[in-house]
Amino acid sequence: MLDWLNFGALALAVAVAAYKLLRIRGKPGADGIRYLCAFFCSIGLGLAVMAPPVLAAVSRIEPVPNLGRLVGNGLEMLAAYFLGALGRSIARPADTPRWLRRHGLGLAGALSLMGVLLTTADTEFTLNFVNAYSHDPRVVGYLAVFFCYILVCLFAFMAGVGGYLRHTGSGVLGVGLRFVVAGTILGILWAAWSGLRPAITLVTGRSLATTLPVGATLGSICMLLWLIGATLTAWGERITAPLRWIRALRALRRIDPLWRALRAAMPQIALHTGRGRPLPGVEFALYRRVIEIRDAQLALRSYAHPDAARWAGPTADPATVEAALLAAALVGHAHGRRYGAEHPFQDVDASLESESAWLARVARQYAHAEEVTRVRRLATAKVTGEAAPDTGQDRPIP
Repeated sequence: MLDWLNFGALALAVAVAAYKLLRIRGKPGADGIRYLCAFFCSIGLGLAVMAPPVLAAVSRIEPVPNLGRLVGNGLEMLAAYFLGALGRSIARPADTPRWLRRHGLGLAGALSLMGVLLTTADTEFTLNFVNAYSHDPRVVGYLAVFFCYILVCLFAFMAGVGGYLRHTGSGVLGVGLRFVVAGTILGILWAAWSGLRPAITLVTGRSLATTLPVGATLGSICMLLWLIGATLTAWGERITAPLRWIRALRALRRIDPLWRALRAAMPQIALHTGRGRPLPGVEFALYRRVIEIRDAQLALRSYAHPDAARWAGPTADPATVEAALLAAALVGHAHGRRYGAEHPFQDVDASLESESAWLARVARQYAHAEEVTRVRRLATAKVTGEAAPDTGQDRPIP
């Protein structure tokens, strides 16, 4: 079963790398994508070479026992090298060439040392290489060099993307990057487990071998997380489209009463555009409604009575105050009465989600809050010169 996982990982890795390379073909400044593609190709080939059927087939022609393992481990180290380069290209792009030279020399030196240790060790080919030879210091040294190099590169990647991750939001790109980071953290655990286990066996003489293929399982899960994270931007938008449509439709219905009231008073705020397709049309309609409401607010600011915010009362929350100002402004606009007061509106994040959520609160208060009804009544009385009805709520307001 794990053999097919290895071969499947190779196929997926090559497919993802080819897809990404085709998308950046001829585009300058895409070194990070190229490092990512090199990483996927290297780790996919490494996992395929390390599959037991491949190791067994190579053992029949290899001049030195377990040379196929050295090739597979070398490809895995090359993958870690490119992953570290990706992290450096994100954090410090100008320093990436120097990082590549320095760690490339380290990779060559580590592979040379591993080759010397493997050829001088008295080994025979076996699929159970780690458990069979953990008593040999040269084999343990070989494994220590291998896993230490991988750990260095994984930590370099984490250091590179750590600061960048803090600035990404909860969108598809941020989620995808978090999958890649999760795979890297699991890769660190895999390297630590696989590297410490033979060292403990050498020192204590006690084998930590398990019946479950812990190392291979962790490696496969790492590969899966990396693939999901790297491809999420390609298919994540399509998966989340229905959810975005539902959220946009809900927000559109919540702000609709406020939009209708403003559009009835100022028909000129409507943006005249063609109809969109069903799914993206809802999000576009929400975007239009938000812009139209904001345009109406700007146009109506001078029509609100200077005391409208005070009439709402000291306990009114910001959404109620803004709804009350709009109600007073519509009264002034209906009677052609300008006051020249510039009432500030609540400042929210400049995003469709934040704007629509805030306007939904304002719309709810505009339709249902007693404070808004009181302000509308007082504004009407002021503009018509009539006395406001004497209610228990109105009496404290001069």
